Amino acid sequence: MPSNSPLDPENRALYGEILRAPPGYEVEMALATTYSLDFETALVIPATMAFQAAESRAQVLDTPLALLDGLERLAERVAIFCEAGRIAAQPRAANRLTALLEDTVTEVLAPQGGAFHPKIWVLRFVPLTGTGPVRLRFAILSRNLTTDRSWDLSLSLDGEVTEGVQPDNAPISALLRALPSLARGRPTPARNRKIAEALARDVDRTVWTLPEGARRLRFAVNGLGQPTFRPKVGRAMGIISPFLSPEALVQLTKDLDPTECWLLSRAEELAQMPPDVLARFGQVMVLDDLAETEDGEESEAASAALGLHAKVFVTERYPRPESTTDLTVGSGNATAAALLNGSNVEVFATLSGPSRRMGWVADHIAPERLGRFLRPWQAPTTASAPDPAKAAEARLDAMRKALAAADLTLRCTPAEDGRIGLTLTARGSVALPVTLRAELWPLTLGPNYALTLTAALGRTGLHLGQFALADVTRWLGLRLTDLETGAELVFTLGTTLKDLPEARTAEILRSIIENREAFLRYIRLLLGDPQAAGQIILQGGKGGFLGFAGFADDAPILEDMVRSLSGDGRRLRDIERLMARLGDAKGADGEPVIPPRFAALWEVFRSVLPMEARRG
Repeated sequence: MPSNSPLDPENRALYGEILRAPPGYEVEMALATTYSLDFETALVIPATMAFQAAESRAQVLDTPLALLDGLERLAERVAIFCEAGRIAAQPRAANRLTALLEDTVTEVLAPQGGAFHPKIWVLRFVPLTGTGPVRLRFAILSRNLTTDRSWDLSLSLDGEVTEGVQPDNAPISALLRALPSLARGRPTPARNRKIAEALARDVDRTVWTLPEGARRLRFAVNGLGQPTFRPKVGRAMGIISPFLSPEALVQLTKDLDPTECWLLSRAEELAQMPPDVLARFGQVMVLDDLAETEDGEESEAASAALGLHAKVFVTERYPRPESTTDLTVGSGNATAAALLNGSNVEVFATLSGPSRRMGWVADHIAPERLGRFLRPWQAPTTASAPDPAKAAEARLDAMRKALAAADLTLRCTPAEDGRIGLTLTARGSVALPVTLRAELWPLTLGPNYALTLTAALGRTGLHLGQFALADVTRWLGLRLTDLETGAELVFTLGTTLKDLPEARTAEILRSIIENREAFLRYIRLLLGDPQAAGQIILQGGKGGFLGFAGFADDAPILEDMVRSLSGDGRRLRDIERLMARLGDAKGADGEPVIPPRFAALWEVFRSVLPMEARRG
């Protein structure tokens, strides 16, 4: 067996590594799909791409200027598609900045009625020098865009865009082209349509570099009306899947010797499987709760990472010793919805190669590999009683789906003192069962501003209140409560936001760039090399300022402005946009946020700024 088994937990890739550009390249555009999403992750992603040396998620989240700069640099070049109603409702920090993700995130529904479940990244990299091939990265993950620390698996492929069409990539380009049409309610923004189509064209012509030992790569996508894919049945099968259905397990092990099959899943899921189905597997395992960290000591962080979220199918075909191993990774569980009836939208990649290079099925759970983190599953000695929480969960989820499909609209109306009134309507009538309570609030303000829904939601409208313009967003927080059990479900829904004043984004910027020091730090971010500038801002600008010109590290703003002017002027264009947005904004001390000396200097630069840079 190869020493670098792909299922060995030691072979880990940090999320930031997937988003990091190759040496000499920068991200030009990116697209992600996910089942669930939290705004903390979505806010950090652009900053991670911009400040590639910044690895601390918490540090970035605690630095609104870094989040803002990442969003300003890259948000318009990133498109995220997620299942409607599966966005977390309580971002930890910088709530107002979530409004800047309104066009980045598109909520979709699976066309066949199941779940929108793919978890992929497609990134386009272009050379910094302007010469060299365009490169693509395609990553298939088992994890969502959330803070979940479960044990998962990813496949990251780098490739070069060529002139010739690569037919094997067709399933992925078809998925990308289909994404905009899956939007519910609010249409997919034009910029996201362009990103999806541009990346689909690139995928059509990309030649991938395969991992060591693999000789062939095949893709498959379920849930878009094409024939349903499932891993081929060979002479041996290994399955890693957090969720199971008996029908899928039977199909995947058809006519196989149980001694040639193994299954890794969650204990609570295995307990629901019929004994005759589990008897198809010679080994049935779960992750060991007592698995230790690398230094032999348990830790809270290690424990949090022990949940199972990976999905893998290992198939061995043809007689030994000349057998071939297929390693299928992707979003699909071993369930009927994922593999049999095509109701879920799922994505898969299958790597094939000689078993002596890719590993025989039994090798992947050997004690020196994944096996050291596993233990045999023990069936419960007594049957568990029906869990009332399961029924409550089903009721809450049904209501979530009804609200997600309701095409909600928020309409803005001017109010006193520059505030904005918000009224919520739905395309049809959404009635709330008497066994449930629903509360909702503008996401930026939090649940303290929640209103209880006391009647059916429809075209008549529910007035949410009057709010500061910087707090207006299309995102709603919702809390559903099951009155019989007290179970709660908290999530975010996007709406169609109508009649939004154009000054909203400027107000958000003014609330973050609140004084001259913050303004000068942000100018330094805009002008500087992303990694160097990111480190300065994340460290709090240690060393202080020298006048208006720059920092104490001898990296004056004036020099950076001259350097940008002699180049393509892109960063100066960003400054012009910022100056227009801030206008005559004043800080808490009553002084203008933009230092007068800088404003005068800017007018000199603006007079010689190339016209194309002025137009943006």
